Amino acid sequence: MGQKIVNLAKDQYDEYELLLRSHSVPGFPGALYEEATNTEEHHRNYLDFLAQALPQILEMNPNSSFSFNLDQQELEYAGTYQLLNLIKPDLRDRLIIEITENPATDRKYEYSTAINVEAFKAIHELGYKIALDDMEQGNNSIGNFLLVKDYLTRIKWSLVHVRNILDDEQVTLMIQLLNTITIDNHLDLVIEGIEKEDLSDWLKNHNITIQQGYLFAKPSDILPIPLLIDERKKIID
Repeated sequence: MGQKIVNLAKDQYDEYELLLRSHSVPGFPGALYEEATNTEEHHRNYLDFLAQALPQILEMNPNSSFSFNLDQQELEYAGTYQLLNLIKPDLRDRLIIEITENPATDRKYEYSTAINVEAFKAIHELGYKIALDDMEQGNNSIGNFLLVKDYLTRIKWSLVHVRNILDDEQVTLMIQLLNTITIDNHLDLVIEGIEKEDLSDWLKNHNITIQQGYLFAKPSDILPIPLLIDERKKIID
């Protein structure tokens, strides 16, 4: 499944975040994904699913762009880069890889920074767009952003994490700060968790036009994910 991402400044814009490893929607089972990130061997099962799903999704939806998540632990595994190399170069510019805030707990080689800068560089050099997901959560701090900003296309920030913590004025200040950071670094800013039209309008009036949330769409099927899920169920059964 996937959730629509809108750009209110463009009529012809078709992008979805792929929900491939969720507990609540069909995809690679979330419980199995958590197990998969524990070891590189288990992670290959997830990579096999991606190797089948991603090229088919791109080829069956030629006018759409898609994003999907990778945890920072996955950046430590050689299999991740083998997967990314398998995808045809002409398809890669329609994929945005969202690096989540979860830190790597098992580094495969030493580096002095809190985030794997060389991994971001390697993915960028393969021709992929990269987003830093859930900015200011977990390991995706502003400090770590500054280390990898040259390899990014966008940052994402979600209202979900702060909805019951920050008041409206604090949310406004945070968004204004992130907007300044993205403008100064020529990046896109995506705000997630949009549920109210007045907030969407306020963002648009401040030139933050790429938005995601239930105001625009709930998760829906993206072909051929349902077909792949059915095939996997048959194998499991």
